[in-house]
Amino acid sequence: MNPFNYDSIAQGDNFYDRIEETQQLVNTLSGGNNVVLFAPRRYGKTSLVFKAMDILQQEGIECVYFDLMPVYSLEAFVTLFLKSLARHQTALERFMQMVAQLKNIRPKLTIDEFGKPSFGIEFVAPNVTIDMVEDVIDLPNKMAENGHRIVVVMDEFQEIRKFDKFNLEALLRSKIQQHQYANYLFLGSKTHIMQDMFMVKNRPFYNSAKVMQISTLPEKETIHFLTERLTQNNIQINQDTCQFIIARAENIPYYIQLIAAEIWQHLMPAGGLATEQIVNECFVRVLNLKKDYYFELFDKLSNTQKKLLISIAESGKNIYSSNYIVANRLVGASSVQKAVLTLMEMGILERTEDTYYIADPFFHYYVVHYTN
Repeated sequence: MNPFNYDSIAQGDNFYDRIEETQQLVNTLSGGNNVVLFAPRRYGKTSLVFKAMDILQQEGIECVYFDLMPVYSLEAFVTLFLKSLARHQTALERFMQMVAQLKNIRPKLTIDEFGKPSFGIEFVAPNVTIDMVEDVIDLPNKMAENGHRIVVVMDEFQEIRKFDKFNLEALLRSKIQQHQYANYLFLGSKTHIMQDMFMVKNRPFYNSAKVMQISTLPEKETIHFLTERLTQNNIQINQDTCQFIIARAENIPYYIQLIAAEIWQHLMPAGGLATEQIVNECFVRVLNLKKDYYFELFDKLSNTQKKLLISIAESGKNIYSSNYIVANRLVGASSVQKAVLTLMEMGILERTEDTYYIADPFFHYYVVHYTN
């Protein structure tokens, strides 16, 4: 079995380092305070949060995980939030009694083909209203008010903007600040949006949570992880080659594991020596599998977005300066700013301080070598 895990949440031995960040999360949340944690996609923040949730639950603090990415309507918000709450309940009967007290919502329990109970709801009213959402938001605090605490994790929290016309962001903030027994961990992968939501004064969630941001993993720990996993499978690798893998993956945890998994698959079952040449061969093999997707992704961009992306692939520093715009034959600062916002919204670009970069190292390589 491949010892590298890149397509699901890293747990157990697949999760390494992040000791300080894990402890910081646990201490803040167990102390009854809210946290906002943001980092670009593929940095392992969800794995980090699940590690913290495991520790909190061992300490007797109930944890609920709710992903807002698939939420597309008020009805979906109510349904998926209640299902997330039910998924973490040991006393499902008590939870259903609490849901039954909500207006215009009727809980139902079905048994699946394996004999396992499955929670669901029916709406009594023809339309889901913001008042119904408000009642559901209060449920975690009511569930915990017998003296036990509950932590609600809201992943991809920036997606709450889908409901701006209902002013859901302000409503959620208003309700949460009244909750004595429930506190919250907000996650987001669109860092520029999350920063605005929690660090700009006129936004509802300004100053409402401790801000945490995670970066890439320490090189030393990553080298140890790669060396240990590969040598256990009769694959030899030296420090220089490990550093080469980290560089090709641009030190992003997901892509490090992806390249390492491909190396394992390439050399097993016989084993052998992992070299920089093999790393490159595995990198190109993965790229070839993704090439059609990258072609379509690049093809649907506007000409301004394409030119900007090609420029940033070479250098993403000072992109709004007149020198940068002239050197790269871009239209103007306002057009660059508009293109940047769109590309960041799409998850193609990320930013660290004054530098922009392509979030996916394989797409970065594609842009450099296949588009001009």
